[in-house]
Amino acid sequence: MKEFKDLIELNEYVVNKIESTGITQETFRFYADVVRANVHNTGLYIDVSQTYPGKKGMRNIEITVFVLKFLYPRMLKVLGIESEKDLVGKKWIFQGKLSFYRDRMSFTFFADTIAPVGESEIEKRRKEILKELKMRNLLMLEKHDLSELPPIKKIAIISSSTAAGYEDFLKNLKVSYLYQPIVHLYESPMQGAQTATGIILALNRIKRSNIDYDVVVIARGGGAKSDLMYFDDLILGVEIAKFNEYCPVLSGIGHERDFTIPDYVAWKRFATPTEVARAISKQIDDNIKRVDNNWNDLRLLVMNLFKNVNNILNFQLIDYINKTITVRFENINYLLDNYYENLENHLEYKIEFSKRRISKDVLNFISEKMNGKFKNEESNMLNYAKLLEKDFELKISRAESSINVIFQELLKKEELAPLLFGGAVILKNGKKVSSIRQIKIGEKLGLYLKDGKINVKAFNERKNKKEELYGGHTLFKN
Repeated sequence: MKEFKDLIELNEYVVNKIESTGITQETFRFYADVVRANVHNTGLYIDVSQTYPGKKGMRNIEITVFVLKFLYPRMLKVLGIESEKDLVGKKWIFQGKLSFYRDRMSFTFFADTIAPVGESEIEKRRKEILKELKMRNLLMLEKHDLSELPPIKKIAIISSSTAAGYEDFLKNLKVSYLYQPIVHLYESPMQGAQTATGIILALNRIKRSNIDYDVVVIARGGGAKSDLMYFDDLILGVEIAKFNEYCPVLSGIGHERDFTIPDYVAWKRFATPTEVARAISKQIDDNIKRVDNNWNDLRLLVMNLFKNVNNILNFQLIDYINKTITVRFENINYLLDNYYENLENHLEYKIEFSKRRISKDVLNFISEKMNGKFKNEESNMLNYAKLLEKDFELKISRAESSINVIFQELLKKEELAPLLFGGAVILKNGKKVSSIRQIKIGEKLGLYLKDGKINVKAFNERKNKKEELYGGHTLFKN
């Protein structure tokens, strides 16, 4: 037997015992009949009773369930009852935690969830909300797939940091470190009368953040029908349907068999948070594979382009054309020189021969005629030379234009631009290296220059100061 000097000592002993057991941190659920329900300044007090057999016959055990003032009006609305008096005389499911009052040394049960026994009322209320949403054309009738969206890089998740569904989501978001998406948590209750209001407030905080998230995930693990009934809220359904115009909402609430109002209005519904995380991971992996395939196709295309450019810019061919034209011009000059020399000798002979036979006037006439013909021949030869020169310039201009077009096309491929300006592209196992973090000492690399390839080996490294990355799991709260 323990003996205490006064009531205060006894009280402290009891408090320490209770705190050591952690009983006030546990969540309890029970079924009971309501015998009284009254509203006071602080909240709603519900007296529940249940009979049990005792030594002297049947006895009643009775406890008080307390619902906070700001919670019970919404709770009654979700239950579809007008007054707390409608709780009396019926059996309900209660869920919540025990609270110990030190000054009275007594317990009070704080309820965060009240649900009817059975599913008929829950299903009936859900059908009424769906009917209203259908009249407003807010139901998501179109089936979507994550492949319709750009690569997912930033995710806003609405959940509770202590919820199993949130942990399952993070655990199954398996993506390579380089492509790991940013995940921001927006806290919200995931059970009880505050559920719908909390999710709506979280959606508003997401909008006010001005962060361009790719998707918003509403995640909660499985639970009983009474746990999920607070997701069946008309205003919540309207807000999610409208939010899809701003950012796609993905729902992952409950189990495969469970459907709540958010599932009918979300951009895409998933059975569990785990399924959402796996679908996002697959979407990111598929985009990575698509980029790798495009890179390989681009590499082959550029290699072919370089081959064509080498053919067009074959310096030996240009040198051959230049030499050929030079030789032709030299031959033309040689022929002209010989022609003029022979013609001059012939004329001198003719003139000397004719001096004795014709008059000076006739000689002058013949000389003028011959000079005119010489000038005509010289003009023709010069015109021919100019035509050849223009033809050559035109062919060179066309070749340059073709080269410029190919050069501009290559500039659009930013991965290969370094080759055009004397730089190089580094490949490891056929993949482009863009950071020193991708190279380990001792690895073999391919160094591609514009006129060939060099096989190298990494033997030392020097890293710049590590930049702090913006990402990871960030906790956003009110």
